[in-house]
Amino acid sequence: MLDSFAEMTWKNPIFMMVFFGAIWFLPGILVRRFARKKHAEKKAKTQLEKIKRLYPKN
Repeated sequence: MLDSFAEMTWKNPIFMMVFFGAIWFLPGILVRRFARKKHAEKKAKTQLEKIKRLYPKN
């Protein structure tokens, strides 16, 4: 019974579309999220450095 259920699921076109769509898009979403976070951190660091140059403590 489990074999027939697995085969019916695997041959289902909607399941296959969702499965391969997730495999196709998920890495891109993760990489984009990581790059956006890295960019925001770099932007904040650059902004802090510019502020420190404008208002030195000495």
